[in-house]
Amino acid sequence: SWKVFIAIGIAISIRPLVTTLIWLKHAPADDFIGKIPLLSTEDLMTHVKGKNALLIGGTRGVGMGTALALYRAGAHVTIVGRSDHSGAKAIASIQQLSPSTPTSTPGTINFVQGDIGTICTTMKLIEQLSASPKSYDFAVVSAATFPDWTKPLQNDDGLDKSFAIAVVGRFLVYRNAHLFMNRHARIVNVLAAGEKLPIDLFDREIASGERDVTGLFEAMITFAIGNEIMMDGLYTHDDHFASKDYFTMVSTHPGLLKTDLHRGQGFLFDMLETAMVSIAGTTEEEVGVLQSSILVSKQLHLNGLSFVDSFGYGRVHDVKTKSFIEENSSWLWKMLSKLEKSSAKCSAV
Repeated sequence: SWKVFIAIGIAISIRPLVTTLIWLKHAPADDFIGKIPLLSTEDLMTHVKGKNALLIGGTRGVGMGTALALYRAGAHVTIVGRSDHSGAKAIASIQQLSPSTPTSTPGTINFVQGDIGTICTTMKLIEQLSASPKSYDFAVVSAATFPDWTKPLQNDDGLDKSFAIAVVGRFLVYRNAHLFMNRHARIVNVLAAGEKLPIDLFDREIASGERDVTGLFEAMITFAIGNEIMMDGLYTHDDHFASKDYFTMVSTHPGLLKTDLHRGQGFLFDMLETAMVSIAGTTEEEVGVLQSSILVSKQLHLNGLSFVDSFGYGRVHDVKTKSFIEENSSWLWKMLSKLEKSSAKCSAV
């Protein structure tokens, strides 16, 4: 279509600028982690074969790509998604893309219907996972959503839907991870790690549901920064994370994914994303290899939170971001703790 030709023209004309901006917006380097190398299926097998892996948001995008890599390497994979249809479709696709070879045999894969979009649906998922005899060695949480301007922007809890999944739902999953994950398990939180986020645009009123978002950018910034503050709080307030020897956790970035998951945000956004993806986009399979390689890497911090960008480089917060997170950590943790206590209502429904 004519839109595609325009996008290609834009991509060619702005390629040098976009490539430069991608690098400039990254946070300072973490020299301890350095660059994490990509692992082949055979190398990944030495880490995950026969082990249990949980993918929350595993039916599309980063989650599906990571599920594919882990399944190929012999892991017992459980993918979580909102509908049985999407789950069956993802499993069929993953199995079709994973034939046995002389050097590798796929693992097993199953689907669990679940949603971390509200407090009660998240607690229901946690109860399902906790009741299962299976205990997980790995978890990758990539579930996220952009605003759908044709529908109400807040969920049943009165929270922005994007923030609810990226921050509240994930908070509840991590707080209860010890119920369904093994000690020394590894967790990958996929969202916006490694970037220099415009922290001054974080909006407490959006985070608390006091007002609706009015644009995509403020929604993205608020849930991305909220996620960073929430994870920092885990290592301050949660006993399992604060012990620093219970879980190994890393926050990563999905990069520019070749998918339509982000479309529908307006003509200009869709055109710009098409242009940028054509320059630096990666497939679900490619990003899955990266996320899996990060998941098992020996270069991560074992006694604290690690950050790895979309190129596989370790990152740290700059001084301004670290100070901002510390200033807002107590406020957000109190809000999340209050929401956590309200989950008692769910068992009564």
